[in-house]
Amino acid sequence: MPTQRFGRRCFAGFIALALTYIIVGGIINQATRTMTAAEMIENEEWIDSGKLWIDRQMCRWIGICGLFHYLNKSGWTWQHIEKNIPSQHPDYNDFWTSGEDPDSWSDEERELREIPQYVFDYAPYVHLFSGENYWPCDIAEHLVHTTPYVNYTLIEEMEDDRNLTNLHELNGIDGGHSGKYVYLQSKDNVEELPRWLGGEKNIPNAPEFPTDGHFGKPWPHLGDLKDVDLENAQQQVLKAHDEAESINEANKASLRKLRPTQNGQCGGNSGLTCEGSAFGQCCSIYGYCGQDDGYCGEACDPLAGKCPNPLKPTPGPHRELRKRDRDPNGERHRPEKSGRSSAPAILVVVPKEDGIVDAFWFFFYSYNLGNTVLNVRFGNHVGDWEHTAVRFVHGKPEHVYLSEHNFGAAYDYQAVEKYLPAQDGSGTMLGTWSNATAARRAKRPVVYSATGSHAMYATPGLHPYVLPWGLLHDQSDRGPLWDPAQNVHAFVYDHTTQVLRASTHSPKAPVDWFHYAGHWGDKYYPLSDPRQYRFAGEYHYVNGPTGPKFKNLGRDDVCQGRGPCKIRHWLGGGRGADHFPEEEEIEEGGLPGGNMTDMI
Repeated sequence: MPTQRFGRRCFAGFIALALTYIIVGGIINQATRTMTAAEMIENEEWIDSGKLWIDRQMCRWIGICGLFHYLNKSGWTWQHIEKNIPSQHPDYNDFWTSGEDPDSWSDEERELREIPQYVFDYAPYVHLFSGENYWPCDIAEHLVHTTPYVNYTLIEEMEDDRNLTNLHELNGIDGGHSGKYVYLQSKDNVEELPRWLGGEKNIPNAPEFPTDGHFGKPWPHLGDLKDVDLENAQQQVLKAHDEAESINEANKASLRKLRPTQNGQCGGNSGLTCEGSAFGQCCSIYGYCGQDDGYCGEACDPLAGKCPNPLKPTPGPHRELRKRDRDPNGERHRPEKSGRSSAPAILVVVPKEDGIVDAFWFFFYSYNLGNTVLNVRFGNHVGDWEHTAVRFVHGKPEHVYLSEHNFGAAYDYQAVEKYLPAQDGSGTMLGTWSNATAARRAKRPVVYSATGSHAMYATPGLHPYVLPWGLLHDQSDRGPLWDPAQNVHAFVYDHTTQVLRASTHSPKAPVDWFHYAGHWGDKYYPLSDPRQYRFAGEYHYVNGPTGPKFKNLGRDDVCQGRGPCKIRHWLGGGRGADHFPEEEEIEEGGLPGGNMTDMI
């Protein structure tokens, strides 16, 4: 009992210390932060929008704004009179084929639009988080569920007339300051989790579970999996979006009809799981069960076995199952393609001087779920752009850059993990970290998308950033594997003239959407909105981000920021970014008296 009391006191002391740190830090931030005259005016207007006098005064005095909104979460959703009437949205299926006629191209023009094959040969794989509930989305679909605003004023003339061909016309709207104050605001209350926001239909294809013991079956859409009520499971995931651990369990529940393995194999399209087997409870991505770090560590597949929760590590030794060699050169049972998402990736190839070619792989999500600090969530926003850049020099990959919030990390190409599909038809991957043959042959880098924020990392696990003691962190794992090269709209960009061309790979793709200079989501909600609060300078809802054109595509170094670019040559040590490059000047999104867009 005394030990338990002491433990509770230590924990309470830690919480009190952390809260003091955040509140004092917020007061200092409010007192010392330099704001422009325009920001000060906007900040006062934002505070004045609060409905309660005490709320407005607490906001001014100690930086706690919207406390009653936070305490009354039932007020974040509301009933609609026409709730049962289906919404009518424009058909967006033709948006991606509305570009110019490629038959009009001259030979010289066609040559400018060619993308070297090596760009696709070295395209990244992306592991999405196994418990994710906001999946990749199509910007065309995003447009029909949003409405353009100048700050908080509806742009009526383009309310229902937006597509990928005329989106850039919003830059010329009066009062929009060339797009700076233009926002694509959700037509739905995002706290009510409209189906389009989660992008669940875009989950990368999962392997089919064979019943005859043979491999080599194609990877169907998730809805085709028999005896698995995935739609219901996904809806349960969305309803529990505030509880990351509950989400993880709900998502995995739909996969527990896998059969326990009888021979130690698991994952891929085998239909087998390590849970309940005699070979160990962890399934490695290489297709075998075990219990040591080779199976339960960074190579653990959460979809076909148990993976340790990094927040609750399990101590003690584990027995090991001897690894079995595979021959990736085998011709028999060549696997079908897998990992395709119905949400297209955006590839922007930027040729530069001295034989440099930067390939930017952009990934769009309709919603960014911010992270929590002491169970308080900050940094939600509609619209989310992330990217991985591969830099080539004379056709050879040199560096890989991963976007992470308002900063990022750059790696030597040789340092990052790479995948080679196993040639036995099992649907598993051979990784360069554990297989010598794969290390010699694999080309395509593997990156990891963090849950909710979708920040990109080079390793799975926990990734602390900004705050001490790991109070603020991202989490990634080896969830569904996304192969963006299987569904991509590809473009060539001349950064000196700012001319974007549809490539020969996507000849009819429109290009005008690229020049839209506004935000791809809502403007941060006013204090009068019951969903909004701001503690210690950090907002619950922040501005949506700007698009790919404004990610410093003409950068000299591979890093996005304009400060020093540190290239990492190994993946050991700390997982989070260890420096904060200077913010690029073009990106908008700073909030008066608070956090930056996509900071959390």
